[in-house]
Amino acid sequence: MKKRLLFNSIYTKFTLIFLGIWWFLNSLTFGVIMLIMKNSVFAELTVDRQEFYNEFQRIRMATGVAFQLSAVIGTIIILLTVRKIIKPIKLISEASKQVAKGNFDTQVMVKSEDEIGQLASDFNLMAKELMSIDHIHKDFVSNVSHEFKTPITSIRGFAKLIRNGQLSEDQLQEYSEIIVNESERLSLLSTNLLKLSELDSKSIREQATIFSLDEQLRSCILILESDWTEKNISLDIDLEKTTYLGDEHLLQQVWINLIQNAIKFSNQNGLLRVNLYGSEESIRVDIADNGRGIPEEDKERIFDRFYKADKSRSKDGNGLGLAIAKKIVDLSKGKLYFTSEIGKGTTFTVELPFINGDG
Repeated sequence: MKKRLLFNSIYTKFTLIFLGIWWFLNSLTFGVIMLIMKNSVFAELTVDRQEFYNEFQRIRMATGVAFQLSAVIGTIIILLTVRKIIKPIKLISEASKQVAKGNFDTQVMVKSEDEIGQLASDFNLMAKELMSIDHIHKDFVSNVSHEFKTPITSIRGFAKLIRNGQLSEDQLQEYSEIIVNESERLSLLSTNLLKLSELDSKSIREQATIFSLDEQLRSCILILESDWTEKNISLDIDLEKTTYLGDEHLLQQVWINLIQNAIKFSNQNGLLRVNLYGSEESIRVDIADNGRGIPEEDKERIFDRFYKADKSRSKDGNGLGLAIAKKIVDLSKGKLYFTSEIGKGTTFTVELPFINGDG
């Protein structure tokens, strides 16, 4: 096994190649000179052959020493050069094994401007991205566990109180209502998680149909009528007549999520604005509220899963609505972004590539 490793070593291969070249050149030189000595033209010269041969041998010995010295120096240079090349490759190989074990914080300390340096840089970037994905996965599992645990605990607690009896009619009605609400919350959470999973795995394929986008927005506003009338919210609706070719079901989910979000963060007696504009290049939908606005520290994470900008509303929703909306808009090759000012409200904007349903 050791013999095989020795002859498979790149150091050994380079050394043998170099020595082989040296031996070939040395032998070639001697052979050429001997042919010259046997040539008929050379035989007519007055120089004594033996004297010439002796002189040639001395030159050959001196040349041989020079070749041997150059072979030693060349071998050393080759070994050092190969070692310089092999060392970072070994470091990357060892780091790859660590990443395979789940140690995503592994980094390769190789700084060079050549291809090996670029490979090391790409490896470090890959490891960093894997570590980020791993953190997201762990946070996701932790958040899912928390979101399920809270309503389950509530349902179990109130169910025990009902089972024990000795409750007034009002208490029984109240506790039963809590159990129903928490069950609906669990059902919504499960539905949203399933939707996100399908969007992540891209198992949902767009079912493109021709439909009226302005009528779809009006329908979504009517679906949520009980929510905005409960807070006595006024509406400012301006929808251009627009025929669109896209996934009607998925886009309806976007509008409902964004309008629900706007209603949730609108003040009592507030204003909800929904506008639809069309151009030759894109379609733009603005959904705005005049609520409290989004704090600066929350803006970067507003589309993160389970993130809730208003911690006082921890029981309202599960922090997945905006994440789902963003995924669907991305799938539709559009853009979803927002502007917000504290005390003045927030506007979410959806831009979709213009695809005229009329052809």
